[in-house]
Amino acid sequence: MLIPLSKKSPSVLRDIRKIGVYIGVPGLGDLLFITPLFRELKKLFPGAEVVFIGKLLRGYVQPVFDKCEYMDRLLEFHLYDSLNALSLARFVKMLRAEKFDLVVDTQRKLAPSLLLRLGGPRFMVGYSSKQAFSDFAVDDSRRDSRHTADLSLDLVRALGALNPDPTLEIPLPSANKEYAAAFLASNGVPEGAWTAGLIPCAGHPSRRWTSEKFAALASRLRDELGCSVICFGSRADKEVIDEIIAATGQGAFCEDFERGSILDSAALMSRCSVIVGVDSGPLHVADAAGAPCVGIYGPTLPERFGLIGSRSKNICLYTECSPCSDPECIHRKCLNQIEVAEVFNAARALLDNSASD
Repeated sequence: MLIPLSKKSPSVLRDIRKIGVYIGVPGLGDLLFITPLFRELKKLFPGAEVVFIGKLLRGYVQPVFDKCEYMDRLLEFHLYDSLNALSLARFVKMLRAEKFDLVVDTQRKLAPSLLLRLGGPRFMVGYSSKQAFSDFAVDDSRRDSRHTADLSLDLVRALGALNPDPTLEIPLPSANKEYAAAFLASNGVPEGAWTAGLIPCAGHPSRRWTSEKFAALASRLRDELGCSVICFGSRADKEVIDEIIAATGQGAFCEDFERGSILDSAALMSRCSVIVGVDSGPLHVADAAGAPCVGIYGPTLPERFGLIGSRSKNICLYTECSPCSDPECIHRKCLNQIEVAEVFNAARALLDNSASD
């Protein structure tokens, strides 16, 4: 039935062998935020194949998908690649051939939800169109004040999961760990020495703290706490990172822009004593890798997109203009009014806690 007449109890979910999870086109942070949902589906339905439905447009997210033990396969589909009746009909035919027992729709858009339902799953759960296509009632309350990773878990709560865990994780294969150890050694960082990571850049320039403040922070971390300082980013961030390293001087260096994959960065982050960064995909990689992190927030709110690791600290001033979606904001006072001393003290507290563990 296209639109269920009434909502079902999770007790009807028997013999679930194949699950499709529609994600859309995730960025790096999106993929990390949705990983707990896949993990909980594997717990709830052990032995079921869990298929990622969507498209990985950004090549750097591919290794995270490839090594994730909760995502068995990719069924590639991007709604807006070729938006015509023939391509949509092909997608529905592809879904019907899969014979999904359960489809989990994480998006809130009518068109993909309709297509997923036309694909003929035995059961479907989702939020879209006031849950018209969902067989199960989803408690979607307080969606504007809860973390994105936790919101997606409402879908498995609707399927009977109890106390699902929103903790992020990222695979850290041994080859990437070996790379990280060798890279730090080649930059003169002794085994066991304190290392502070900096993530100064974000895809949205409005989320950046100033390079001058990052350089001042790096100098204090080195001079007062004896930390080596490593900057994380991509080639697109080189100019900003070079400014920070030049201003900091001895003891500061940058990760290799020609690294094999984002998992090399994750392995390096996991060896850092503390990481300080702005709201970005790499900051959530650091959180998922288990590093103690300080997140600097302003245009985005930590309640929705903040660090959720047990050894992390979010800093946000909650100015009257936050949250803000203006990418060309001129004053950026939500970030510019955050002082180096506050961030340094937060990083030092995390280092002290680590030392006492």
